[in-house]
Amino acid sequence: MKYKKKEQNMKRNKMKLKKKNKLTYNNHKKFLTDDWKFKIKLFPKDIQRKLCIYTWRAYWREYVPLTGRPPSWLSYHNQVQKLLWGARQKNIHFLHLPFNTLPENKKWIMGCQCDTCKNDTEIDPIEKHMHSLTQYRNNNYFPDVVMPTETTSKWNEYLVPIGNNVNNGEIQCIKVYDPLCGSYKENKFTKGLRGGYKFQFSYPILNIQ
Repeated sequence: MKYKKKEQNMKRNKMKLKKKNKLTYNNHKKFLTDDWKFKIKLFPKDIQRKLCIYTWRAYWREYVPLTGRPPSWLSYHNQVQKLLWGARQKNIHFLHLPFNTLPENKKWIMGCQCDTCKNDTEIDPIEKHMHSLTQYRNNNYFPDVVMPTETTSKWNEYLVPIGNNVNNGEIQCIKVYDPLCGSYKENKFTKGLRGGYKFQFSYPILNIQ
């Protein structure tokens, strides 16, 4: 009986030594593999508390709540608004913007200044000339006759009122699309603005005595 107890005690001691050696080996391995949780646990409790406080302070300084972050669609929205602004400035029709029509499906639109319309050779120049002359005589020719009825929108109009703003009985309007752009009937002033011509403005000098 005594011999058996000794054997059992020897086995238990061996198992304890194995566990201890394994634990020290794992701890050493953790320390070498940048296990920061294990390293922090080696510090005194006071330092651990201070590290926790500093960490949470830094986290809350950089944290931005979801309500304060820009939405996921904002970048694409800004890109679309930039394209629309450029389309008005360069007089490119809404249907020929990259997110509306594929390049191979684009057809000539009167006044459009995109590369497809400017380099178009399918429509005869005389026919284009007649379209411009008819539009010059009748402002409703382009939106009512040339463009299909299902594409009725402000992008087929030359001037569009800005909301309900009325100053001295006059409605304020903004230029959207000019069907005569690029033709011989285009307004010289708008043509100069589009081409980057430098205008000089003179103001009358009032002699106040």
